[in-house]
Amino acid sequence: MLARSDRQAHNATQGHNDQSEVPAARRTTDVTDSASGFDGAVHRLVPTIFHEPWWMDIAGDGANREAVVARGGVVVGRLPYLVTRRAFGLTTIGMPMLTHVLGPALAADFSDRNAAHPMKQVKIIHDLIAQLPKASHISFRLHSSLSNTLAFAAAGFDSSVSFTVEVLPGAPEAMWRQMRDKTRNVIRRARERLSVTENFDVGTFLDFYDTNLRESGRVNHYDRRICGDIIRASLLRGVGRLIVTSTPTGRLQSAIFTVCDHRTEYYFMSTRAPDSMNGATSLAIWTAMQNAARNSRVFDMDGLHVNNTTLPNLQLLTGFGGRIRPRYMVRRTSPLGSLAQFIRGVFRRGH
Repeated sequence: MLARSDRQAHNATQGHNDQSEVPAARRTTDVTDSASGFDGAVHRLVPTIFHEPWWMDIAGDGANREAVVARGGVVVGRLPYLVTRRAFGLTTIGMPMLTHVLGPALAADFSDRNAAHPMKQVKIIHDLIAQLPKASHISFRLHSSLSNTLAFAAAGFDSSVSFTVEVLPGAPEAMWRQMRDKTRNVIRRARERLSVTENFDVGTFLDFYDTNLRESGRVNHYDRRICGDIIRASLLRGVGRLIVTSTPTGRLQSAIFTVCDHRTEYYFMSTRAPDSMNGATSLAIWTAMQNAARNSRVFDMDGLHVNNTTLPNLQLLTGFGGRIRPRYMVRRTSPLGSLAQFIRGVFRRGH
């Protein structure tokens, strides 16, 4: 089982005057609130699959909300988020379970790919942040289209960086050559002994996932119902893929689940039998990489992990020949929230 399996344990529409902001767009709304008048525009600002209203609705289990900013009646920014009530009346704002990146979604004219309006971009993000309700802690891992955290810094957020590995689409032969020798060798051997299957049953995948964690002495921190709903909705919409490797006798060896948007396919979930042959997971990843390339999508390995002073999945993920890319994280904690975190830390160290 890859470390990803228990990641959670660590783990445009028409308008009017350009000078004003439409009051409805300034309020915080549920993404399912079609009465807001911005439904069509909201659905267009989706830089990642995790910004899709249907994804947020499932992953947030109905508790997701959204800040929206409009200029002249046209939606130019949105920030979906989840509000969670904690002990002692504390509230946190952030990303739902199974949502790997999020952050402000901006209209094309104000995105990082259009450098003509940096001040307007900062203002839009500032206005989105201003709509967030008061909370003891707010945190987001930003999607790759946001290359700076200036607006968050101006709003009192601290910034940090995590990393992922991205494999650019290319011809299969070129992608194969750029992989590390050891990675190619284990895939060759696995390909000789295992078969690869797609369109796998969701319930069987979740059972396999749970069993492998349990037999490895770990706990599944994902909500099975939400996880299953996410997988089924993704498969139904043609943006998800289950890839399974098995022996000639049908014994499951590994399984991965990927999700994709218009630009990127994400290595989302992964599991393998404790006694699976070496290369079973790598073969499934290689299959997914080729699928992504055929559709001109970047394949995102979705996270390099830092465990104390070690990088446990660095060799595995970089073995596929990708480039290491930063992901910015932003967080702001109130004094009361900081005190609560300190107390929790003391309690955990004491136990």
